[in-house]
Amino acid sequence: MRVAIISDIHEDIESLRKVMDRIKKAGYDRLVCLGDISGFSVPYYKYQGLRNAHECLSLLREMNAVIVPGNHDYHAARMLPQNSPAFEFPSDWYELEHRRRKALSNNEVWLHDENDLDPLYTREDLEYLRALPEFYVMNGAGSHGILFSHYVWPNMSGFVIDFNTMPQEFRQHFDFMAERGCTISFTGHAHTRGYYMAFPRQFRYFSYGRRRLSAFPVCVGIPPVTRHKNRSGFCIFDAGRSILRVMRC
Repeated sequence: MRVAIISDIHEDIESLRKVMDRIKKAGYDRLVCLGDISGFSVPYYKYQGLRNAHECLSLLREMNAVIVPGNHDYHAARMLPQNSPAFEFPSDWYELEHRRRKALSNNEVWLHDENDLDPLYTREDLEYLRALPEFYVMNGAGSHGILFSHYVWPNMSGFVIDFNTMPQEFRQHFDFMAERGCTISFTGHAHTRGYYMAFPRQFRYFSYGRRRLSAFPVCVGIPPVTRHKNRSGFCIFDAGRSILRVMRC
């Protein structure tokens, strides 16, 4: 089985269409999106006149993609993450004034209303997002169970302002994987150039290219679809042969 994996679109419909054309030409059996379909942050992106979160979500649904939400999607749909390592969200989080939320969170979580434009989703779009799972486990793809999430446990939604770069920081994530029979994990969120691989004793960045996965457990962080800082890319994982291809767009 060949699994095409994308993440962090951020309403960039042109880049998503380009990526999907590349994926179709490369060939795949299943498409997985690791979230942040929405989230156009004014300080970071330059394609404001071309952004379209609704069209991005519609295209993914037409392609029958498996989708797990990212922190920007949670914010757009006014959802609360099921798990958060640094902060327990009050049930009325989205009804609180911005200053109150900033004080309560002690600057430990993303407050997207500071920079994000309204994604202009339809009511049906929002209902669809609210029904998405926090993570997805794929079995029967080769000899490995595969975990897909926006980021790593216990910050799977990516709401907490924290990025792991040390092997020990992935310890809880590997435990979470083992409990669900997974030896491989794919995450987005970090907007990495190329990709990273985290093992129990090692963390390394890699450039775009082809690699056979041979050491497990492993967590693979993939590049974003959005054209942010020339990092746009996607990956295709051949689960039967354990071959990963991470490609630049």
